[in-house]
Amino acid sequence: MSSGIRLDEERSDERAGPLLELEGVTKHFAQESGLLAGVQFDPGQFPPISVDRGQVEAVEDVSLEIRPGETLGLVGESGCGKSTLGRTILRLLEPTEGDIYFKGENLADLGGEELRQTRSDMQMIFQDPQSSLDPRMKVGRIIEEPMRAHGMLDDEGREARAKELLEKVGLDPRHYNRYPHAFSGGQRQRINLARALSVDPDFVVCDEPVSSLDVSIQAQVLNTMAELQAEFGLTYLFIAHDLSVIRHISDRVAVMYLGHIVELAEKEELFETPQHPYTRALLESIPVPDPREAGSRGVLQGEVPSPADPPSGCRFRTRCPCLIAPDEYDWADGEWERTRTFMRAVKRRTFEPLSAAEIEAEFFDGDPPQGEAGSIVAEAIDLVATDCETDGDREEDETVQWEAATDLLLASFADRSVCARERPAYELESADGTGERFAACHLHR
Repeated sequence: MSSGIRLDEERSDERAGPLLELEGVTKHFAQESGLLAGVQFDPGQFPPISVDRGQVEAVEDVSLEIRPGETLGLVGESGCGKSTLGRTILRLLEPTEGDIYFKGENLADLGGEELRQTRSDMQMIFQDPQSSLDPRMKVGRIIEEPMRAHGMLDDEGREARAKELLEKVGLDPRHYNRYPHAFSGGQRQRINLARALSVDPDFVVCDEPVSSLDVSIQAQVLNTMAELQAEFGLTYLFIAHDLSVIRHISDRVAVMYLGHIVELAEKEELFETPQHPYTRALLESIPVPDPREAGSRGVLQGEVPSPADPPSGCRFRTRCPCLIAPDEYDWADGEWERTRTFMRAVKRRTFEPLSAAEIEAEFFDGDPPQGEAGSIVAEAIDLVATDCETDGDREEDETVQWEAATDLLLASFADRSVCARERPAYELESADGTGERFAACHLHR
């Protein structure tokens, strides 16, 4: 490595303790914006106009540490809050609550010039390599822009460093005077890498940096990122929804669902022994490159709830195949599993109207639960079965009947589960006994 490439002699991996520490970081967005956002009119009340601005809970109470020199992978479905968390860490978005400690200093308390100076140590690589580069600027100017903003080096020094970084990321220094449109997607992302490295950062948030690239190009860019990390002592927060990418580059993995971290573990432990049902579902959805593999891979049922109205307790409970039975009822073997399946089928209306006997045969093998739980199940069956009398006109009120059955089952069973009443958070021992891992699931009570 040449002497000119390194601006800061104190590297992050020489520090003791975590480089970045999050404590209860929360980010909410106003559901609506504008002059009349949230304005409601109700002539039956006084005053008849009220304002109700709902909130979208994009990130909720996230606490974790990132060690110097490591890559922490952050994975989850689209819309779970991964990118919002990355931008909040860098203060590109203002946190609603919580503390963000970088090198022991709370970024949440910084502003103005102090925050601007800190940003030279924290950079971001964006998802779309095309839209993140100004098409009117030449590559050299793009790479030099962060150095110019932070007053680093003179014009000659910035040009020399930009050309050296182009070479470091696998491009020709002679490309200095070209425009972004002359490059492929993978090459543009390498330009983004060079721009992020230009101010010699310690920490880089990589927001799905290879998701828009061809698979063969992905591997090349990931390998380049790993080489640069080793050479410059970088620490990465690597955001992705592709678990194969996460496994390739990460040291530890945090799994995110609907704004919450639901599992955190060393990479191999998480892939070999996942401790949260959501993590297992994600792993089961990975395609197997084997034409002899029969049947479909695991697919999560149900829709992701709205972050404007997230479920109580465990946010994954509305889709979880392991929802814990409520303690108020006595369950014989298999009764809760069959009841849970019936409850969700009614909620999602995934079966055609059947008679009561057909429903019992379909979901309970003709043997519905006994006792109080059985009475509730029988009442729900009466509401949706085609051969049971109801108070209303079935043809007109069919939707109402299904909604009533759904409300009855959810209120009697799902809402009484510990999964709905308490938010789970459990520290677990790692497989080799040398460390700890985290799982937000009441199965570990």
